[in-house]
Amino acid sequence: MTDISDLGLVSDLWEYWGFSPWNSDGMKGVCRRVTFVKSALIGEVCRYYADDYIIWSHHGKADRQRILKSCRPQPDLMTQRYLFVEGAESAEKCSIRSFLFGFRGYAEVHTFTPGGRFEKRVKDLAPLVDKALELLRSRKSESGGGVLEK
Repeated sequence: MTDISDLGLVSDLWEYWGFSPWNSDGMKGVCRRVTFVKSALIGEVCRYYADDYIIWSHHGKADRQRILKSCRPQPDLMTQRYLFVEGAESAEKCSIRSFLFGFRGYAEVHTFTPGGRFEKRVKDLAPLVDKALELLRSRKSESGGGVLEK
């Protein structure tokens, strides 16, 4: 059986999708910044960013609440999404915090159990977790169930 804490071992998958290793206050995972550009006939009209975090090593509800409380608006950053990977189904699926009624951005904290259902807001992140676990399982079976190589 593949453990959720092994998700960091598929760094090639995370790098392919633009993620880098991330850790903070005992939590571990990956993060990326996505750039959105709005264009018109006159050229670029605006540019803004979204930060995505996939966190697989954490202390559950306490870390989710701490992240939501500690998030602050940043210039040109519209969304800060945190996907907490849970070993068991969590009753709490999503919490959203807006900054100045959304004009200064949003912070979203989501939970996801691998192989389970996910919300539309994380339809790009949750399948990556499932894919990472699938890749881990295939690598373990290829190596005869031994230690994975980095």
